[in-house]
Amino acid sequence: MSKRKAIVGGIVVLLLATVAAWGFGLLGGTDPAIAKLQQINDQMAQTNLSDAQRDQIRGEFRQQMQSLTDDQRHAFFEANRGQWEARGQQRMNEFFAMSKTDQQKRLDEIIDRMAQWSNQQSGRGRNAGNRNGGGNRAGMTEAQREERSKRRIDHTDAKTRAQFTEFRRMLNQRAQQRGVQLGDHWGRGFGPRGA
Repeated sequence: MSKRKAIVGGIVVLLLATVAAWGFGLLGGTDPAIAKLQQINDQMAQTNLSDAQRDQIRGEFRQQMQSLTDDQRHAFFEANRGQWEARGQQRMNEFFAMSKTDQQKRLDEIIDRMAQWSNQQSGRGRNAGNRNGGGNRAGMTEAQREERSKRRIDHTDAKTRAQFTEFRRMLNQRAQQRGVQLGDHWGRGFGPRGA
């Protein structure tokens, strides 16, 4: 039964990607900026990347994202939401299928990368990389980001919410054991596989 669900899930993701490509004009090649961002996004989905390769691709993604208009950025996120949610669910399932020892090892890897990222951001200043210089990604206010998070949660099932809540608790607990401060927005870009 789970094999059938995987096949159906794959078909749904493929259909969503096709619809997104059509919506962005990628099938006709009308928006090269969006096409480039989609290509980078597809590279990030590869599972055989090293952490260094993944970090490099993330940097390219951020740089390309900054070149988009707000409307292009919004459309890109909306079109890819289903794919990212499916990828996040897969990461959660993989994480919770690990032994406790492997889970702790993975949490340590994530915490180390988060600390490294935080140090890099501190070295550049808090507003480094923001188009609007206002400290909020993509020009969003704190209230808008909170509303987007609530919408995202509303679109997930109970199992995903429970897994993510437990993952967050475990990550916070492990960081506390190590004496590491994660900050307010620790989860951006750091799922169970750090992707």
